[in-house]
Amino acid sequence: MINKKYFELVMSTWIMLALGMTMSIVVQLLNTGKVALITFFIMTLESFVINFITALIIPANKFGNMFAKKCGAKENTLGFAALSNLIINGIYVTVISFTMTLINVGFVPGLFVAWCHVYPIVFVIGYIVSLAITPLAFKLTIKIVAK
Repeated sequence: MINKKYFELVMSTWIMLALGMTMSIVVQLLNTGKVALITFFIMTLESFVINFITALIIPANKFGNMFAKKCGAKENTLGFAALSNLIINGIYVTVISFTMTLINVGFVPGLFVAWCHVYPIVFVIGYIVSLAITPLAFKLTIKIVAK
């Protein structure tokens, strides 16, 4: 069993994995119109690593929870989850989409334009995925984290 002090990190890991897989599929579809299996695995791994490092540096969950509380949402409600995920997703999707664009396009004059092209789409899809996966991530985390 994993120590309970790592609960948020473990739960975030499940969400990061789902976001990484989603970003890999969406970005490939937007850029090429198809999904290549090897590219899917590479982009998912890159996305996951970027998200994991971001999670170690930026307390996205803390910021998301603070935002939801400031908006008056009650914990363990759909409204709280929707508001907190808005911030959490905003942080992760922004970092992941920009970094992935940088990796794939490079430091070129069109970098920002390329990123702006995919960002609104990946943000909305990422938000829906993170909101939808959160209950499953919570259940999986409870099963593997010590009480």
